[in-house]
Amino acid sequence: MSPKYRKLFGQNYKKIFLECARTGINFHDEYFPTNDSSLYKNTRKEANIYRNKVEWIRCKDLTNNPHLFIFDNESKINTDVVQGAVGNCWLISAIGVLATHPKLLNKVIPKASDQDWYHSHEPGKKMGVYHFRDTERHPGVFRFRFYRFGEWIEIVVDDYLPTSNDKIIYAQSRNPNEMWVSLLEKAYAKLCRCYESLEAGTASDALVDLTGTIPDTIELPNFSKIDDVPHSPDQCSSTGVTVSKNIVEQMGLKNFIMMIQIANKKGALMSCSINALEGEIEQERLPNGLVIGHAYGIVDVQTIQVPVWKRVWKRNCKQIILIRLHNPWGEIEWNGAWSDKSEEWKKINKSKRKKLGFKIADDGEFWMSFEDWLSNFTTLIICRHLNTSIFSFEKRWYGITFKGDWSIENLTAGGCVNNKKTFDQNPQYRIITYKPTTLIIGLMQEDRRADINRENLTIGFIVYRVEENRKYRVHKSTYDVAGRVTYINTREVTARITLKSGTYVLIPSTFKPNQEGNYFMRIFSGNKIDIMRLEKDKPKKKWWYPIIYWGKKSYFVGTIRIKLMNINLKKFIGKTTYIKTIFADLNGRIKQKISTPKFIIKEDKNNSEIRTEIGVEYVFYTRDPSTCGLLFQLYQKNNFSKDKLLGEMRLLIDPYSKENKQGKMWEVTKTFTKTIKVPKNYSTSTTKESEDEISPNECDNVDKKSEKTVTKISGIFNNKENNGRNVQENPLNGNRRGKKIVNRNRRNKKAINSKDFISQLVDANIGEISVRITYFPDLNS
Repeated sequence: MSPKYRKLFGQNYKKIFLECARTGINFHDEYFPTNDSSLYKNTRKEANIYRNKVEWIRCKDLTNNPHLFIFDNESKINTDVVQGAVGNCWLISAIGVLATHPKLLNKVIPKASDQDWYHSHEPGKKMGVYHFRDTERHPGVFRFRFYRFGEWIEIVVDDYLPTSNDKIIYAQSRNPNEMWVSLLEKAYAKLCRCYESLEAGTASDALVDLTGTIPDTIELPNFSKIDDVPHSPDQCSSTGVTVSKNIVEQMGLKNFIMMIQIANKKGALMSCSINALEGEIEQERLPNGLVIGHAYGIVDVQTIQVPVWKRVWKRNCKQIILIRLHNPWGEIEWNGAWSDKSEEWKKINKSKRKKLGFKIADDGEFWMSFEDWLSNFTTLIICRHLNTSIFSFEKRWYGITFKGDWSIENLTAGGCVNNKKTFDQNPQYRIITYKPTTLIIGLMQEDRRADINRENLTIGFIVYRVEENRKYRVHKSTYDVAGRVTYINTREVTARITLKSGTYVLIPSTFKPNQEGNYFMRIFSGNKIDIMRLEKDKPKKKWWYPIIYWGKKSYFVGTIRIKLMNINLKKFIGKTTYIKTIFADLNGRIKQKISTPKFIIKEDKNNSEIRTEIGVEYVFYTRDPSTCGLLFQLYQKNNFSKDKLLGEMRLLIDPYSKENKQGKMWEVTKTFTKTIKVPKNYSTSTTKESEDEISPNECDNVDKKSEKTVTKISGIFNNKENNGRNVQENPLNGNRRGKKIVNRNRRNKKAINSKDFISQLVDANIGEISVRITYFPDLNS
């Protein structure tokens, strides 16, 4: 069984430790040597103030009492982190946030107590491996684990740290005897090739590497007052698509606060920051004590109920929402309302303050009102631990991952949707949802920090709502957009999208075509879904085509796109119904049969007609459009008997495959009909059935209420169709005794043979159905 993590450079921590313990030689890492190659991308570069002044010193030589972790009186880890010479605040802030979650930190530093230095005053550690872990005999080998491109990587480092004048020049803990921050940063620098590669980055990338979670990045709108925030989704514009950006407006304030509280309760790692505006400087301290471009960890969100007689802060204020933040740097804190020394805390009794964990100390933790937090911070990052275990009583998320590439050679680097000629070349994934569900989609490219001359590609993705029965790749961007993410030149882009039940196609791509790179995609769903990569462009060619269709267009395959728009009924049905779509040839041989999701037709008392929207699409393929057609059957669902057929509508493909109609969308409205048996020698009068045909592409091209004559039906589509049609009224309605219809010879008592009857279409007298049809003579659909 393969391990759950990969060893960088094949270095095995246990083997290295045992070998050093056996030989008594301290570990010296040859893959991350103590020279300039571990510090800079270009060793000839003369820009660093520490160049030629750096001395690599072991931890035991920096202090007489080294520890991996030092705990306070409450057995908590010291979370104060000091940034060093390299501009990696994005990483240091994330490390500080990680320190507030011990379980996550233990995953990055596995079995930390077994790696730590052993000191003689610690009881119970005199035997086994601890015999080799005292300050003098410790081999100086440590291991850390980071998540990178879909897998956990274990990295082994020695305890040599770059110093200048006997002081660590890179990240360190505020306590000089605590070494975990410096060693963790060194391990991450080894993963990225050198310390200089840690320059510039995003907090979301660091949090992903430290936790392996999928980040939900939310851009917070700037509301000057809490009353400006919509308190419910009804106050927001409804787009039908829910993405992470501007999620506050879409969810409403109450639901947004609840989301943060639930995420915090379930142990999600959350951070927030203030983006630098034009003219502002990163890491600049504002007058209110907050720092621009600095990541703050969210520790808690609490609600204080205010008694009626004590609502003194805000008129009609029933509750106060407070958010607790942690500054990894320590000391520098918010100095506004609800800060450590503010007057607001004096109005809260001691028991409530104790319950909230309030204390006055320069420990980097502080409270502020949710209103102030929302008006100051611009970005929120939530890294959730999505539960994918089947052995859990909590809500389960269904997750799946894919790896792929954008390659010029394999024709998979088509660029974004702006490149219409090549966009369909990108990888495509079909997603089938069986009920409305929320998807969290993350698209990640390979980290390029280790490469000197390579920058991140601008990546993104789009989700289309496609036909329910699609099995092949899409070739046109004419579908409805169900979700998308903005293209950004960052390592990972994520989006939260809400989808209705149906079929969708997800297309990840670079912004520009012909840009190569590997990608890793993670998709999590709140409900069960089916996902697969679409590989084929068209139906498989039959081997006998060249023989049977010699001299003809033997490989000609056309595409038929059908969308069921709505049905207008003359009477109220009131039960569960569905529409069955049958694709068949004119002789009645069924090629494909599909049913829509079941729906209930509701009565509208203000309207004489009952209109029900359907909005379901299908796609079919045919070699010869003149030999096939579609049959739409409206069924009523019965729980204890066979489903009842209420009516049907027939549609031939051939009229829409002509040159003047190819590639255009035509909307056709026809009445529902039904088939009855009538005697051969029975003569009936005909009535007209309306058929409206409207093309959204050409508004002038309309055929209204045209007529045609229906004759006998054998199979499904054997009816002569001209520019219109007449449909028989049910002859049994006018003569209930049926004397003329049967025309039986009473004297001879001649038996009636079924061969004496023929099938005939009549108006079902229930209403009409509207469909849109588009025929493409090729596979570019």
